[in-house]
Amino acid sequence: MLLAELAEASGTSTASIKFYRREGLLPPGDRVTATRQEYGSRHVERLQLIQVLRELVDAPIARIGRLTAILDDPDQGLLPALAEAQRITLGVGDEEDPCASDGTRAPEHPSIAAMLEHLGWPDVPSAPRQALDSLLHSLDAWGAPSGAEVLIGYAEPMQRIARADMAWMRRLPGDAPAGPGADNGSGTSDDVLVMRAVAGTVAYDRLVQLLRALGHTSLSVLEDRSPRP
Repeated sequence: MLLAELAEASGTSTASIKFYRREGLLPPGDRVTATRQEYGSRHVERLQLIQVLRELVDAPIARIGRLTAILDDPDQGLLPALAEAQRITLGVGDEEDPCASDGTRAPEHPSIAAMLEHLGWPDVPSAPRQALDSLLHSLDAWGAPSGAEVLIGYAEPMQRIARADMAWMRRLPGDAPAGPGADNGSGTSDDVLVMRAVAGTVAYDRLVQLLRALGHTSLSVLEDRSPRP
Protein backbone atom coordinates (compact mmCIF):
# COMPACT_ATOMS: atom_id res chain seq x y z
CA MET A 1 0.00 0.00 0.00
CA LEU A 2 1.11 3.57 -0.64
CA LEU A 3 1.19 6.43 1.85
CA ALA A 4 -2.46 7.48 1.44
CA GLU A 5 -3.59 3.86 1.79
CA LEU A 6 -1.43 3.41 4.90
CA ALA A 7 -3.02 6.52 6.41
CA GLU A 8 -6.51 5.14 5.75
CA ALA A 9 -5.69 1.64 7.02
CA SER A 10 -4.09 2.89 10.23
CA GLY A 11 -6.33 5.87 10.94
CA THR A 12 -3.25 8.12 11.03
CA SER A 13 -2.82 11.29 9.01
CA THR A 14 -0.18 11.39 6.30
CA ALA A 15 1.47 14.32 8.11
CA SER A 16 1.81 12.24 11.27
CA ILE A 17 3.18 9.28 9.32
CA LYS A 18 5.85 11.49 7.75
CA PHE A 19 6.69 12.90 11.18
CA TYR A 20 7.04 9.41 12.69
CA ARG A 21 9.28 8.42 9.78
CA ARG A 22 11.52 11.45 10.36
CA GLU A 23 11.72 10.67 14.07
CA GLY A 24 12.68 7.05 13.35
CA LEU A 25 9.55 5.57 14.95
CA LEU A 26 8.33 4.03 11.70
CA PRO A 27 10.57 1.82 9.54
CA PRO A 28 10.95 2.90 5.92
CA GLY A 29 8.82 1.20 3.30
CA ASP A 30 10.03 -0.58 0.20
CA ARG A 31 11.08 2.01 -2.36
CA VAL A 32 8.91 1.96 -5.50
CA THR A 33 10.20 5.15 -7.10
CA ALA A 34 12.42 8.00 -5.95
CA THR A 35 9.45 9.59 -4.19
CA ARG A 36 7.15 6.64 -3.39
CA GLN A 37 7.36 3.77 -0.94
CA GLU A 38 5.30 0.63 -0.48
CA TYR A 39 4.07 -0.16 3.04
CA GLY A 40 2.74 -3.34 4.60
CA SER A 41 1.02 -4.76 7.66
CA ARG A 42 4.01 -4.19 9.95
CA HIS A 43 3.72 -0.44 9.29
CA VAL A 44 0.01 -0.52 10.16
CA GLU A 45 0.80 -2.39 13.38
CA ARG A 46 3.56 0.06 14.29
CA LEU A 47 1.23 3.02 13.78
CA GLN A 48 -1.43 1.33 15.91
CA LEU A 49 1.14 0.84 18.67
CA ILE A 50 2.16 4.50 18.49
CA GLN A 51 -1.49 5.54 18.59
CA VAL A 52 -2.13 3.48 21.73
CA LEU A 53 0.94 4.90 23.45
CA ARG A 54 0.01 8.47 22.53
CA GLU A 55 -3.71 8.29 23.30
CA LEU A 56 -3.91 5.92 26.27
CA VAL A 57 -0.63 6.65 28.04
CA ASP A 58 0.23 10.13 26.72
CA ALA A 59 3.75 8.88 26.10
CA PRO A 60 6.27 11.42 24.78
CA ILE A 61 7.80 10.85 21.36
CA ALA A 62 11.26 10.30 22.87
CA ARG A 63 10.02 7.40 25.03
CA ILE A 64 8.14 5.87 22.10
CA GLY A 65 11.29 6.18 20.00
CA ARG A 66 13.25 4.28 22.62
CA LEU A 67 10.69 1.47 22.53
CA THR A 68 10.54 1.27 18.73
CA ALA A 69 14.35 1.22 18.58
CA ILE A 70 14.25 -1.93 20.74
CA LEU A 71 11.56 -3.47 18.53
CA ASP A 72 13.60 -2.74 15.40
CA ASP A 73 16.85 -4.10 16.82
CA PRO A 74 17.30 -7.73 15.68
CA ASP A 75 19.58 -8.38 18.67
CA GLN A 76 16.80 -7.49 21.11
CA GLY A 77 13.90 -9.75 21.93
CA LEU A 78 10.33 -9.33 23.06
CA LEU A 79 11.14 -9.15 26.79
CA PRO A 80 13.21 -5.93 26.59
CA ALA A 81 10.43 -4.34 24.54
CA LEU A 82 7.77 -5.38 27.05
CA ALA A 83 9.94 -4.11 29.91
CA GLU A 84 10.28 -0.71 28.24
CA ALA A 85 6.54 -0.64 27.50
CA GLN A 86 5.89 -1.35 31.19
CA ARG A 87 8.12 1.56 32.21
CA ILE A 88 6.25 3.87 29.85
CA THR A 89 2.82 2.67 30.98
CA LEU A 90 3.72 2.92 34.68
CA GLY A 91 5.28 6.34 34.17
CA VAL A 92 8.64 5.34 35.64
CA GLY A 93 12.17 5.65 34.31
CA ASP A 94 15.38 3.71 34.76
CA GLU A 95 16.35 6.11 37.50
CA GLU A 96 13.43 5.04 39.71
CA ASP A 97 15.23 4.20 42.94
CA PRO A 98 13.72 5.07 46.32
CA CYS A 99 16.09 6.91 48.62
CA ALA A 100 16.12 7.58 52.32
CA SER A 101 15.80 11.13 53.63
CA ASP A 102 19.58 11.51 53.76
CA GLY A 103 19.89 10.73 50.05
CA THR A 104 21.21 7.18 50.47
CA ARG A 105 19.48 4.24 48.87
CA ALA A 106 16.70 2.89 51.07
CA PRO A 107 16.51 -0.88 51.63
CA GLU A 108 13.80 -2.60 49.64
CA HIS A 109 10.54 -3.00 51.50
CA PRO A 110 10.62 -6.45 53.20
CA SER A 111 7.11 -7.32 52.05
CA ILE A 112 8.34 -7.67 48.47
CA ALA A 113 10.79 -10.50 49.14
CA ALA A 114 8.16 -12.33 51.22
CA MET A 115 5.60 -11.99 48.43
CA LEU A 116 8.01 -13.20 45.73
CA GLU A 117 8.93 -16.26 47.77
CA HIS A 118 5.30 -17.05 48.56
CA LEU A 119 4.24 -16.87 44.90
CA GLY A 120 7.39 -18.44 43.47
CA TRP A 121 8.05 -15.37 41.31
CA PRO A 122 11.65 -14.80 40.15
CA ASP A 123 13.76 -12.52 42.31
CA VAL A 124 14.84 -10.17 39.50
CA PRO A 125 14.90 -6.36 39.23
CA SER A 126 12.20 -4.67 37.16
CA ALA A 127 10.42 -1.35 36.78
CA PRO A 128 7.18 -2.64 38.40
CA ARG A 129 9.18 -3.95 41.37
CA GLN A 130 10.89 -0.59 41.85
CA ALA A 131 7.59 1.26 41.58
CA LEU A 132 5.99 -1.17 44.06
CA ASP A 133 8.83 -0.59 46.51
CA SER A 134 8.30 3.16 46.29
CA LEU A 135 4.56 2.75 46.83
CA LEU A 136 4.99 0.50 49.87
CA HIS A 137 7.35 3.00 51.48
CA SER A 138 4.72 5.69 50.86
CA LEU A 139 2.05 3.51 52.48
CA ASP A 140 4.30 3.15 55.50
CA ALA A 141 4.67 6.92 55.72
CA TRP A 142 0.88 7.32 55.61
CA GLY A 143 0.37 4.66 58.28
CA ALA A 144 -1.49 2.41 55.83
CA PRO A 145 -1.22 -1.41 55.89
CA SER A 146 1.76 -2.63 53.85
CA GLY A 147 2.79 -5.91 55.49
CA ALA A 148 3.56 -9.11 53.62
CA GLU A 149 0.13 -10.60 54.35
CA VAL A 150 -1.55 -7.53 52.83
CA LEU A 151 0.66 -7.59 49.76
CA ILE A 152 0.19 -11.33 49.26
CA GLY A 153 -3.58 -10.90 49.60
CA TYR A 154 -3.51 -8.51 46.65
CA ALA A 155 -0.86 -10.40 44.67
CA GLU A 156 -2.53 -13.83 44.64
CA PRO A 157 -5.57 -12.78 42.57
CA MET A 158 -3.29 -10.57 40.45
CA GLN A 159 -1.25 -13.65 39.55
CA ARG A 160 -4.38 -15.30 38.12
CA ILE A 161 -5.28 -12.10 36.28
CA ALA A 162 -1.74 -11.76 34.88
CA ARG A 163 -1.88 -15.32 33.53
CA ALA A 164 -5.18 -14.55 31.81
CA ASP A 165 -3.70 -11.32 30.41
CA MET A 166 -0.74 -13.17 28.91
CA ALA A 167 -3.03 -15.78 27.36
CA TRP A 168 -5.21 -13.05 25.86
CA MET A 169 -2.26 -11.18 24.40
CA ARG A 170 -0.90 -14.30 22.69
CA ARG A 171 -4.10 -16.01 21.56
CA LEU A 172 -6.39 -13.27 20.32
CA PRO A 173 -8.03 -14.52 17.09
CA GLY A 174 -7.18 -13.03 13.73
CA ASP A 175 -3.42 -13.00 14.18
CA ALA A 176 -1.26 -12.77 11.09
CA PRO A 177 2.07 -14.56 10.81
CA ALA A 178 4.88 -12.73 12.58
CA GLY A 179 6.90 -10.46 10.33
CA PRO A 180 10.67 -10.06 10.01
CA GLY A 181 12.34 -9.42 13.34
CA ALA A 182 9.24 -10.51 15.24
CA ASP A 183 9.83 -14.21 15.81
CA ASN A 184 8.25 -14.65 19.23
CA GLY A 185 6.83 -18.10 18.59
CA SER A 186 3.20 -16.99 18.88
CA GLY A 187 2.47 -16.12 15.24
CA THR A 188 1.90 -12.51 16.31
CA SER A 189 4.27 -9.62 15.72
CA ASP A 190 6.11 -8.04 18.64
CA ASP A 191 4.47 -4.70 17.84
CA VAL A 192 1.02 -6.22 18.31
CA LEU A 193 2.00 -8.03 21.52
CA VAL A 194 3.44 -4.83 23.00
CA MET A 195 0.36 -2.87 21.92
CA ARG A 196 -1.90 -5.42 23.61
CA ALA A 197 0.22 -5.31 26.75
CA VAL A 198 -0.09 -1.52 26.97
CA ALA A 199 -3.79 -1.36 26.11
CA GLY A 200 -4.61 -4.32 28.35
CA THR A 201 -2.72 -2.83 31.28
CA VAL A 202 -4.58 0.47 31.01
CA ALA A 203 -8.00 -1.08 30.45
CA TYR A 204 -7.77 -3.81 33.07
CA ASP A 205 -6.20 -1.51 35.65
CA ARG A 206 -9.31 0.60 35.21
CA LEU A 207 -11.47 -2.52 35.51
CA VAL A 208 -9.83 -3.49 38.82
CA GLN A 209 -10.21 0.08 40.08
CA LEU A 210 -13.91 0.17 39.20
CA LEU A 211 -14.64 -3.26 40.68
CA ARG A 212 -12.89 -2.28 43.90
CA ALA A 213 -14.93 0.94 44.09
CA LEU A 214 -18.13 -1.00 43.34
CA GLY A 215 -17.23 -3.42 46.13
CA HIS A 216 -16.77 -0.55 48.58
CA THR A 217 -20.13 0.92 47.56
CA SER A 218 -21.97 -2.39 47.69
CA LEU A 219 -20.56 -3.40 51.06
CA SER A 220 -21.39 0.02 52.49
CA VAL A 221 -25.00 -0.30 51.28
CA LEU A 222 -25.34 -3.82 52.70
CA GLU A 223 -23.84 -2.70 55.99
CA ASP A 224 -26.27 0.22 56.15
CA ARG A 225 -29.19 -2.16 55.57
CA SER A 226 -28.14 -4.51 58.35
CA PRO A 227 -30.34 -4.41 61.47
CA ARG A 228 -28.94 -2.17 64.14
CA PRO A 229 -28.33 -3.84 67.53
